[in-house]
Amino acid sequence: MRLDATALHTMIRRPRITVSALGVSAIIAAIWLLSTEPWGLGVFQLAVFTAPGTLLGLGAAWMAHAASKETWTWQSARRAAVIGGTTLPPLLAFLVAVDGNSHPQALLAGFVYAAWIAIGAGALAALVHKLRN
Repeated sequence: MRLDATALHTMIRRPRITVSALGVSAIIAAIWLLSTEPWGLGVFQLAVFTAPGTLLGLGAAWMAHAASKETWTWQSARRAAVIGGTTLPPLLAFLVAVDGNSHPQALLAGFVYAAWIAIGAGALAALVHKLRN
């Protein structure tokens, strides 16, 4: 049985994808654990924010592809939704813990600043995506 270049490339690439997926999963699990442990938050308290994170990730992916709609796929939307759902809850826990402990009266302002930072980061991601394509 002869292996052509495509089959060989697939055989080499598949373990790399699995190893990188395991590494990313371990990093996300560590971030979730580290965001719950020091401030007494539970995983169930953070899980409430996965739905808004998923929607924000999906919206960010859609807006990043707004200038070139033909590049937007359901696979890129799913990837962005998973990233948003897994990274927003620990980020919010960190924001609430740090800003809430240092200035409890200014916690709402911290959310407003975070929203502006998210808008700026989304615009920057859209610009980088546009420049790449």
